[in-house]
Amino acid sequence: MYVSVVICTHDLRNYHNLVEAVGSLLEQTHREREIIVAVDGNHDLYARFLEDYRGNGIIKAILLKENKGVSEARNAGIQEAGGDVIAFMDDDAVASREWLENLVAIYETSNALAVGGKILPIWTGSTPDYLPEELYWLVGVTHSGFAEDKVTEVRNAFGPNMSFRREVFQTIGPFNNNLGFAHKNAGYLQAEEAELALRMKQAFGRGVMYNPRAIVYHKVPQAKVKVRILLKRSFYQGYSKALLRKLNDTAGSVATEKNYLKSLLLRYIPQRLKRAYRLTELKKAFLLIASVTGVGLGFACGSLRKGFPAGVQKSDNPHTGAGQDGTILYYSGPKVSSDTGRK
Repeated sequence: MYVSVVICTHDLRNYHNLVEAVGSLLEQTHREREIIVAVDGNHDLYARFLEDYRGNGIIKAILLKENKGVSEARNAGIQEAGGDVIAFMDDDAVASREWLENLVAIYETSNALAVGGKILPIWTGSTPDYLPEELYWLVGVTHSGFAEDKVTEVRNAFGPNMSFRREVFQTIGPFNNNLGFAHKNAGYLQAEEAELALRMKQAFGRGVMYNPRAIVYHKVPQAKVKVRILLKRSFYQGYSKALLRKLNDTAGSVATEKNYLKSLLLRYIPQRLKRAYRLTELKKAFLLIASVTGVGLGFACGSLRKGFPAGVQKSDNPHTGAGQDGTILYYSGPKVSSDTGRK
């Protein structure tokens, strides 16, 4: 099974992480793959990457005209991908050697449409003793309570470790360009992965398969674990999920969040409070309560707001793929056949 792995990048200061991410993909035990690096509007980064990797037959690079955000960069990668499966990994992540092998194993032994895996942290600074595992989703890491530690179906996987059969995008379209972290005029709005998964579930009647053996390690810098940043992300997670409910008003669109909130309130927070005589447990309990409060405030603000924020709109077709309007400026590599899905 041929796999295209798309990595989106935009900051030259993160180049050393991109190099390590690409290096981990070159060392995969699953050899039928290509690596597509989608450079989101940074011409200098694109030029440097081409210079460093020119001549490597499995690595392709594309440059978007301007910084468009993660969803449009992923969609540009999808457009140029030739794989039977299209996988996604962040530019500050490192894949285990068996990552693709373990993703592909689920596709080959089931009728899975999408497969995600476990995301473990690499703390680039000191490990925060106040951040509970239940809130690891705030820093792009698999959190306690996400899923059982076995192959199982979940609503959606997360950006550093997810994959889809090509036919999913052919049927329902790519990621919603109106959503996505750092999208122009949208700030911290997210939910693009959940929105895509909900459309997939509506079209096919199936969700994403989770394989905890498909492991990616995600680097978490000290700047991302500041309490102020964590609470800001909590607020915008709630706000984004209120927006998701408006964009997809089917029953159960935010059922995953409701079930998780119930677990926090009835299980995880009481457990932390029982151990609050320990300073670290007290700090974790405080952040849990503050984060839940932030999510609730964000959800309330998003629900009460009339209409949509600037740059976001509900339309019949908000899923147009990048590149069709000239978004892609340069592409290094052979043109992919859209009929076969292979080169």
